[in-house]
Amino acid sequence: MSTALMYSFAQRQDTRVLDEPLYGHFLVHSGVDRPDREATLASWPSAPDEALEHIRPSAQECEGERILFCKHIANHIDGLPWSRLESGKHVLLFRNPAAVMASYSAHIERPTMQDLCYGHQLAILERLEADGKRPVVVCSDRLQTAPEAQLKELCAALDMEWDPAILHWEAGARPEDGPWAPWWYGGVHRSAGWEARPPANPDVPPGLDDLYHGCLQAYTQLLEYAL
Repeated sequence: MSTALMYSFAQRQDTRVLDEPLYGHFLVHSGVDRPDREATLASWPSAPDEALEHIRPSAQECEGERILFCKHIANHIDGLPWSRLESGKHVLLFRNPAAVMASYSAHIERPTMQDLCYGHQLAILERLEADGKRPVVVCSDRLQTAPEAQLKELCAALDMEWDPAILHWEAGARPEDGPWAPWWYGGVHRSAGWEARPPANPDVPPGLDDLYHGCLQAYTQLLEYAL
């Protein structure tokens, strides 16, 4: 869903998108093993300063574009100074914990609380609220059920004019994809836009009940803020 949202905004003529520009830093900082680790570190900046500069393209790179859309995973900010990240407008996209676990299970047998990021998202929400900068919060189930209505509400919340071009994109790999796309983006590469459909309700993977219940409180709190 987050990748589909990135593809959406890439269709706007006034917008440039970046796919998880802090992922290389996260891999080095956390030391976690991922199937895409080698490919990512070979081509993505991993030093903190370099990773942060990566999300500030030059004026020449952004010629004709006034909006920069960065897709992140919330735990990618670990080890980075919040003062370098608080500017701009923040959107928190979250999902039913069981669905996130099912997504991870394709390549990670036993995800952790760090992987699922509910604590990270709640902490970001609380930090921004304390600063008087409440983020826009989007529930992926609602987005999947009524994509056009949710996208219109999202654009309005971000003070962006509505552009129907964000409802569709060409199927297949895209130039904005990060180097991990071959491992994770198979489903979204088969899509060509948003279509309203009921959200999936996968079962919690065996042996992960405690992890699931550990995420529920944060999930419920995020739901209270969602569009």
